[in-house]
Amino acid sequence: MDLLIELDPSRGRQAGLEDALQRAVTSGQLAAGARLPSTRALSKELGCARATVVAAYEQLIAEGFLVAAHGAGTRIASVPISPQPRPDVGARGTTYLADFRPGEPARSSFPRAQWGSSIRRALAGATDDLFGYGDPRGVPQLRAALATYLGRARAVVADPDQIVIFSGFANALVVLTDTLRDLGRTTIAIEDPALPIHPHLCTRAGMTVERVIVDAHGVQVDALARTSADAVLVTPAHQYPLGVALAPSRRTALVGWARATDGWIIEDDYDGEFRYDRQPIGAMQGLDPDRVVYGGTASKTLAAGVHLAWLVLPRRLVEPVVETVRWREGVSAIEQAALADFIATGRLDRHLRQMRAVYRRRRDALVAVLQAHAPWMEMTGISAGLHGTVELDGPVAREREILDLARSHSVGLHPLSAHRSAPGPPGLVIGYSRPAAHELSGALARLGQLVSSLSG
Repeated sequence: MDLLIELDPSRGRQAGLEDALQRAVTSGQLAAGARLPSTRALSKELGCARATVVAAYEQLIAEGFLVAAHGAGTRIASVPISPQPRPDVGARGTTYLADFRPGEPARSSFPRAQWGSSIRRALAGATDDLFGYGDPRGVPQLRAALATYLGRARAVVADPDQIVIFSGFANALVVLTDTLRDLGRTTIAIEDPALPIHPHLCTRAGMTVERVIVDAHGVQVDALARTSADAVLVTPAHQYPLGVALAPSRRTALVGWARATDGWIIEDDYDGEFRYDRQPIGAMQGLDPDRVVYGGTASKTLAAGVHLAWLVLPRRLVEPVVETVRWREGVSAIEQAALADFIATGRLDRHLRQMRAVYRRRRDALVAVLQAHAPWMEMTGISAGLHGTVELDGPVAREREILDLARSHSVGLHPLSAHRSAPGPPGLVIGYSRPAAHELSGALARLGQLVSSLSG
């Protein structure tokens, strides 16, 4: 099996081979289903170590360009042929050729075959009960699988009976704040900056929202204590959008605040599984399971379109939340059963291991582009997650100037000011997970052209 590819010597053997194979796949030079040479044969042909070819193949398999099956060798995956960048629809319907919207995983990396297998297994093993209305908390096998997984991977203390399944974290937050309001709680504190939709949802639920500043050590618990909040919503493992981790002393202080005020802590662990520079930081729920509501979601680990999230509730809140959710729109039991199988068979762990490698490589490529073309744009908050933050010198007008220029380059960037309730340093929140795998190099090149045109 002859293979004619051209390697870029400046990239190094492994990276050069990965780039050359990726170009050959996305340009249509290598057709879907075509078999590649064995790693031994290709390493001999290229005059490099076999381990180099093995590592390149494994990386491209993780990114969805190649597929491998025992006894069938390594073959070209079926991916869109894109000689030209495909416009991406950004916020408010704006079309970009390169959209660096934060918070959405790579759609092209969704494990279609493995998810389909879990759906088939879930249906094949399902009893008739799966197709009824069922427990308002969710399918029992998913709650059991989550209890085991969260305890093992996120240090969450969870009994299946304390877990309630939702169609997304936003839906879970609405139900939870409705419940807290019914229990006489009136005020919720939210980090500043934070995801803009969260204050909006809490206000719509009838709660008064107070914002608490985040600094390099996370949310300021002393400032929280000066509010009248009955509850607080935090992102302690990887603060959104600044990316800082809540310091251990502040974790302890936050739990102390909840105990002293009879308050509730809502922990949004939206991307806690993605840690690159050290071991993942465990959830703070384990410090006090009776005071912390733990929230997790599949929208970052798998895809937003899966529409599955969960709350691990303190026992005192289980029945009130179940009563709130009982008559609301539920979540597909079939999808829940599929996720239960996906977790129980180890497919989720394997997918996360692959995606950590993919996202770390994407992060490194983005940082390299900024360092090469605009070294004054220092990206922070990148030890975990799917995005980074660049703070800018000057007034907020500087932020608007860059966003306008980005639109003229068909690059979707997103302002840090939109996440703040009060004036603060301007900046950009840049996601590196959204562009499709076969479009990433073009998107980064377009970003490089943009930032090269900026002055520090």
